[in-house]
Amino acid sequence: MKELRCLAFSEQEVAAAVIERRRKLRELLPEGAIQKVSYHVENGVNVTIRTMTGSGRENVLVVQESEASAALVNYCMSRGIPMPAVSEKYLHLVNEGLTLIITVRFNKAHRGAYVGIEDPGGPLPGRTRVL
Repeated sequence: MKELRCLAFSEQEVAAAVIERRRKLRELLPEGAIQKVSYHVENGVNVTIRTMTGSGRENVLVVQESEASAALVNYCMSRGIPMPAVSEKYLHLVNEGLTLIITVRFNKAHRGAYVGIEDPGGPLPGRTRVL
């Protein structure tokens, strides 16, 4: 059994997540004010952030999917949104917006779902065993 979660982000949230993570890691930040955030699919979903300096110079920062998804996970965690540690996380474009897809696989079968002759956990309380 799997659980699927989808979190959709606005362009402003994606840019804030990337900048927040890069600032925390003391990595290169785009210079200037953010003008546009766009997405393109090439070896995963990549994020392009375009900025414009006060002097009119345009800067372009391309963020690979692994960095963008890590930034969005950190963004969610810093805002109290629970993120399962043991899960698959990947980015997908939905209606031209960036969505973080989280898939959690449950390894244990639900008690009472056993279909063999004898339930290794024993009979459920209040039930008699019928053979």
